[in-house]
Amino acid sequence: MVLLQIYGTLRMMLGGRESVELPCYEGDTVGSLLERFQAGERIAVTHKLVDDRRMLHTGTIILLNRRNILHLDKLETPVRDGDVLALFPPGAGG
Repeated sequence: MVLLQIYGTLRMMLGGRESVELPCYEGDTVGSLLERFQAGERIAVTHKLVDDRRMLHTGTIILLNRRNILHLDKLETPVRDGDVLALFPPGAGG
């Protein structure tokens, strides 16, 4: 299993849920987990993180085991059983 930790507006969209566990299969990537996460939800949530071209929105932070996937292989970063994926959608404020 992979633990998805949910923050910001995603948490609000999901009724305050702080985390979700998803099964992890051989060959899974951050992108494939996000697709599986979206498929299991009744509302569109991953559009807050990724655009139609499968690029992260500016300001999106996704951490895999506390490492930013922008410094790894982005959405193609492999995931393994026991990993923790933290999802931070872009925020605004000042």
